[in-house]
Amino acid sequence: MMMYEWIDLLRFLICLLFLSAASIYDIKTREVPNLIWLFFAPIGSVLTLISLALNNWNTSLIMLSVISAAIIIGISFALFYLGLFGGADAKALMCLAVSMPTYPSVESIILLPEIHPRRLLPPLSTFNNAVLVTSLLVFVMVLRNLADLIKNGMEIFGGLEEEKTITKILAFLTGFRIEARKLRVRKHHYIILEEFNKEEDGRIRRSLKVFQRVNNEERKSIPKEIDGKIWVTIGLPFLVFITIGFVLAMFVGDLVFWLVNAIV
Repeated sequence: MMMYEWIDLLRFLICLLFLSAASIYDIKTREVPNLIWLFFAPIGSVLTLISLALNNWNTSLIMLSVISAAIIIGISFALFYLGLFGGADAKALMCLAVSMPTYPSVESIILLPEIHPRRLLPPLSTFNNAVLVTSLLVFVMVLRNLADLIKNGMEIFGGLEEEKTITKILAFLTGFRIEARKLRVRKHHYIILEEFNKEEDGRIRRSLKVFQRVNNEERKSIPKEIDGKIWVTIGLPFLVFITIGFVLAMFVGDLVFWLVNAIV
């Protein structure tokens, strides 16, 4: 194995190390210390520069690396400011953008290179894979809600009868019901999908907020009058899925690209 291949293998291992460490924090606390990114980005950047130097500063490779990093950093900022991405998730992709802007030269890392060009956008493939793997959880939600529906019928939307059918369907696909008292007394990582407003007559009006989600810290604001089940979704440790997506991107390729290619 040539020298530059050892550097690229080291880049892969460094990315995997920092992403794994961040995932552990994400699972435990849903918060990742900035210290991880402060080490990850500089180390990854230096290794990328060394890799480019050992490739004789290939102009095409440099341009592709710059374009790749710029695209991924731009996407990460956009998703973060649109509220579709957590800060740690965005930082993870940006660190990957400077640490692994193009696929490494280690031939043994890519098991199926024919399904994905090696020198494309590994961070974007990582994101695609992460989203695809995460979407599989929809099946778990649906199965759980089908069991709830069979047992309780349309009572699962009790108090939410005025909601639009499409909103109920989205809640059915992305969330599930849990006892309100558990949300009040236990530390959890659920995201509440309902909002509660007190009417002039004292009645509590419930509404689904599938996209405009109530902050998890506001769980104590659930009115005491609500003593049944309410709709929530799981506050996913998305960094775990980013890590899985990264490994898949390195060893298999872009699963979304592969699926589209297979369908077409």
